[in-house]
Amino acid sequence: MKRLILAILLATVLAVLIGVIALYKGPGYVVFSFAEYTVETSFIFMLGFAATAFFIFYYLLRIASRLLHIPGYMNRRHSERQSERSRSALVKGLIEMSEGRFEQAEKILLKHVELSDTSLLNYLMAARSAQQLGAYDRRDEYLRLAHESMPSADIAIGITQAELQLSHQQYEQALATLNHLSTVAPKHGYVKKLLARVYQQLGDWDSLSPVLNDVRKLKALKDDKLDSAELESYFGMLKNSVKYADVAKAEKIWQQIPKRLKSNADLILLYVNHLHKHDKENDAEVLIRNHLSHQWNSELALMYAKLNSDDCKKQLETAETWLHNQQRNAVLLLVLGKLCLKCQLWGKARSYFETSISIKPLAESYLELARLLEEKMDSPEEAQKMYQLGLMSAVENQTDSSLLNIKSVDEKASKPILKVIQ
Repeated sequence: MKRLILAILLATVLAVLIGVIALYKGPGYVVFSFAEYTVETSFIFMLGFAATAFFIFYYLLRIASRLLHIPGYMNRRHSERQSERSRSALVKGLIEMSEGRFEQAEKILLKHVELSDTSLLNYLMAARSAQQLGAYDRRDEYLRLAHESMPSADIAIGITQAELQLSHQQYEQALATLNHLSTVAPKHGYVKKLLARVYQQLGDWDSLSPVLNDVRKLKALKDDKLDSAELESYFGMLKNSVKYADVAKAEKIWQQIPKRLKSNADLILLYVNHLHKHDKENDAEVLIRNHLSHQWNSELALMYAKLNSDDCKKQLETAETWLHNQQRNAVLLLVLGKLCLKCQLWGKARSYFETSISIKPLAESYLELARLLEEKMDSPEEAQKMYQLGLMSAVENQTDSSLLNIKSVDEKASKPILKVIQ
């Protein structure tokens, strides 16, 4: 439209210009001769005729060109409508998936998939819908079709396949998929993250540890979650080596554990138990002493009392230094009483046991005190009384624990199963 207006304006300007020239200079004279024919006319008329003929010829060519392009235009419009329908189907399918209608979503996503320019997404989303419906054969078929529609998207398809296999607990299949992806994209952080998750589920701690190193380098996981996963990995490796009594491997694993993780009480307790079983009491004593000097842990303290170090008095003196921060800790007083027994300090042991009981009546404290009175202090009547009190304490603790469990069950049962939607 703009071009037509411009052409009209240009023609008007030329007409005015020719008119002005004709007014002042005259119309001019032009003769055309061909064979026996002669055409005579004014120059002004010839010029106007030539301009008009040019415009007519130009627009005839434009119209002819448009007519010739009509089939291509219709094909493009048809393709655009098909693409629009396929994109609409993709959006509707995603909405159905979000609303939990997976069967409808699967059908909608596949409706125009062959004509869609987003067929990869259609097949991947259809595979996720089939997964939710438990149709695992259809899921695998859609993933195969997705690969055929876009072979270059091997990583995207593989990650989707691995995620679906993981959610279906097909850990061996997911491992095979992710190992293939690792060879294709060795520095892909999310692939390494999924691979670590598979090894975690399989309990393959030896394979998990190097993968977690890659995850840390690629920054594919937050530091706190990564530390937790690494701790679980080392704990699993150490536990396996302890289980199979592999002393050399256990020590090697302990040396490999980063310093920031060696302060974990559960890890220390596992390793200390291993050292205790293999008569490495002094090494175990050093580990527990160093930890309890900075952070209290009752289980490690009780383990400390079981150790048979070379110098029991030094061991007792070390434990007594912990009283500065744990003056009314019944477990520590029990530990001190046990260490006094090893040093044959019967009176001091009795004092610690009685103090422990006065703070918190632990069944073990009653038992240790009863044995001391019976075997070392020749007080069978008092020993029998301690046995009875210890038994009563154990029963009461067991009853309290049972009541708490029953109360928890009752509270859960009292809650309505269905809630009214407001």
